[in-house]
Amino acid sequence: MSEELNFQNSSVDRLPPQIIEAEEAVLGGILLDPEAISRVSDRLQPEAFYISAHKEIYQATLSLHRQGKPTDLLSVTSWLSDHDLLARVGGRNKLASLIESTVSAVNIDALAQLITDKYQRRRLIKAGNEIVQLGYETETDISKVIDQAEQKVFNIAQDRSNSGLVHISDSLISNFKDIENRNQGIALPGISSGYYDLDAMINGGFQRSDLVIIAGRPAMGKCVAYDTEILLADGSISSIEEIYHRQKANLITLGDNWKFKVAQPSAYVDDGHKPVFRVTTRLGRYVETTITHPYLTINGWRPLSELKVGDKVAVPRKYNVFGTETITDSEVKSLVDFINGGAETIPPIIFKLTRAQIALFLNRLFANNGWPSSGQAQLGYCSVNEKLARQIQHLLLRFGIIAALKRKSVKYQETRREAWQLDVIDANSIKTFASEIGIFGKQKAISNIELANNDVYWDEIVSIEPMGEKQVYDLTISETHNFVANDICVHNTSFSINIAHYIAGSMRMPVAIFSLEMSKEQLALRMLSSEARIESTYLRSGRISQNQWEDLTRGISLLQDMPIYIDDTPGITVTEMRSQARRLQAEAGADLGLILIDYLQLMEGAGDNRVQELSKITRNIKGLARELNVPVIALSQLSRGVESRTNKRPMLSDLRESGSIEQDADLVMMLYRDEYYSSDTPERGLAEVIVAKHRHGPTGTIKLLFDPQFTQFKNLARGSY
Repeated sequence: MSEELNFQNSSVDRLPPQIIEAEEAVLGGILLDPEAISRVSDRLQPEAFYISAHKEIYQATLSLHRQGKPTDLLSVTSWLSDHDLLARVGGRNKLASLIESTVSAVNIDALAQLITDKYQRRRLIKAGNEIVQLGYETETDISKVIDQAEQKVFNIAQDRSNSGLVHISDSLISNFKDIENRNQGIALPGISSGYYDLDAMINGGFQRSDLVIIAGRPAMGKCVAYDTEILLADGSISSIEEIYHRQKANLITLGDNWKFKVAQPSAYVDDGHKPVFRVTTRLGRYVETTITHPYLTINGWRPLSELKVGDKVAVPRKYNVFGTETITDSEVKSLVDFINGGAETIPPIIFKLTRAQIALFLNRLFANNGWPSSGQAQLGYCSVNEKLARQIQHLLLRFGIIAALKRKSVKYQETRREAWQLDVIDANSIKTFASEIGIFGKQKAISNIELANNDVYWDEIVSIEPMGEKQVYDLTISETHNFVANDICVHNTSFSINIAHYIAGSMRMPVAIFSLEMSKEQLALRMLSSEARIESTYLRSGRISQNQWEDLTRGISLLQDMPIYIDDTPGITVTEMRSQARRLQAEAGADLGLILIDYLQLMEGAGDNRVQELSKITRNIKGLARELNVPVIALSQLSRGVESRTNKRPMLSDLRESGSIEQDADLVMMLYRDEYYSSDTPERGLAEVIVAKHRHGPTGTIKLLFDPQFTQFKNLARGSY
C-alpha cells in the first residue's frame, strides 16, 4: 500500500509532496552499484520513501549492507523472497524495471537529499494536522498542549537519523571511533567539569544524556551560637535556636544598596556542637561564631580565621524596624518605673511597640537614669545589669543612634560593683536622639551635622576569644546570603556555577541555566566576580578602585562572548524548560554543553504528595537529558537528617524527599566542607566532593580548595579550574 492512501492531507485535491522518479533512481543505483548504498545509508531513512514498495526494497538493501553482503539484483530478490515480501513489492518485474530506468548511481547523493526534503515536508503537514487536533482538546492543560505541539515540530527540525530500532553495528562503529580518539588524546569521553580529579573519577567528565544531582549542606560550617539574638521584622527579638525550632522567620538582611531589608530563610540548620569564638567590637557588641564564619569587612566578606584585633567589621548603623503593637502612654511610663525598680531585662512587649512609643520609653528611661555631658556633646546611661544595657543599646540602634557599651566599676553602698555604661558620643547620633527622642532642653545645637546615607557602621574588633564548644545553628538567606546576629552582620554562601562557567568559557559550548532561586542579575554578578577577580561585595556596592576598572571591563567582555543563557522564571516546570532548551539548541545550531537547574525542590509538578511530584519531575528531567543528548545538572537540598548526626558528612539517603531522585540520577555528588583550613593556604578551605552514586563507574571522594573570597571551588594541586 502506498503512503498516499493513508496520509492525512487537509486539502483533498492536492497530493502530498513526493518525487517518485528520484525514489526509483536511488533504488536502481543501489542495485547497479554495490558501493552506492554506503553513500546514502547514513542520511536516508526507509520512512522517507513515499511508495511503500520502495520502502520495503530499500529496507532489504540496508539489511544486506549491514551484514556485509552485496546489494545486487539477485541478492535483493532472494532476501525479499525469504521474508515473503517479493510479491508485495511487485515481484521480480518491479526490481528489473528499477534497473532498466537507471543509467548510473553518480547523482545518488543529490537524489537522496530530494527524497528527504519531500519527506520532511510531509512530516510537517502531518504535524500541522495533529497540532490542529490538539487545539481542540480543551480538556488538556494548555501548557501541555503547547509542549506537545512544539515537540512535534522540533522533532522534524532535529531530523534524527537514529530514531526507531537501529542495529547494534551502527553503535559499535561509533564506539570504536570514540575509543580511537581517546586513545590518541583527542577527546574526553564526556564533557569536562573543569576539575581534573573529578573528571578522572567519573570516567572523563559528564556523559551526554546523564542526569547529575549535586547536593550540599546549606551551612557547611558557618554557624553562630545557639543563644545569638536575631531581630525580627515585627520588632521582636528571638534567639537563633528559637527560630530554628519554629522553622519560620522574617528577619533583617543587608541588601546590595547597603540598606537593611526583610528576608525569609530558605533553610534552617542544626550543626551540632562546635568550637566557637567570641568577637567583641569597640562599641561593646559581641557575637559567637565558628572559626569559618564570614564577617563583612572593608575588604569584603572574610572568615573569622583571617581576622585579627584592630580589623573593622560591619555593624548596623540603623535598623528602622518597629512593631505595630500599642499600649497606653501611662503603661509605657509604668514599665520604665518597673525597670528602674530593679528589673534585669526589658519586657518583650517593648520591642514590638510602634516607633513613637519606643521613643517615649527611651525618653523616660534616659530622663530618670541617663545624663547629658556638660563638657562635650555626650549622652549616657548606666545599669548594673549587662542584658538590660545591651537591650537599650539595641533599641537606640533602631533610630540610628550608635552607643558604645563599656564595663566599669562603680561605688554602691560602701562597696564597688560591676556596671555597664552606654555612651552616645557620635555627633550624628546625638542629633538624632535630640530630634527623635528628646533630652528635655539639654540638647546642644548641632544642626550642621549631616546624617549617614547607608545603614552600615564600621566597628573595630577589640578581642577574639575562644569560648569552647557550644550548640550552633545557621540560617540560609537565598538572595543576600547574610543576616544580622547580635547586631553584627554575618554571612552564609558555587560549585555548579563554576562548572557551567568552565564549559561555556573554556569549551565554548552553550550552557542553559534555569535558576528558580536567584535572579539572572545575581547569577551574572557572581560569574563576573569570578571572571574579573573582584569580590561581589564591591560590585554590588559600586566600590571599584581605579586599578580594578580594567579587570572589570575585561571580565564583562569575556562573559559577553560566552554562550551562557539564563532563565530565572520562578516555579518553572520541566515542560517549559524543555521548550526553552529545544529553542536554544535550534538557534545555537550546536549541541548544548550543559543544562543547570537551581534547584530541584523549587520546581513545580503534579502529584498526590511532594515525593510523587519530585519523582515525576526527575523522570521528566532524565527524559529531557536523553531527548537533547545533554548532561543535566540539578541542584538538590539535603534533608535535616544529616544535621542530627555527629558525623555531618552527607550520604545518599540524606537527599531531601529522597527515593526517585537517586533512583533516576546517573551521578550523585555531594559537597562537604569542614572547619579546618590548609596551613599553607589560609585564605582557602579544604572541600570534598563526595561521589555517592555513579552509574558508569566507582564512587569515592575528590578534594578541592574553596576560596571564600569569590565563593569558588578550585583544583587542589594547581588552584584553578
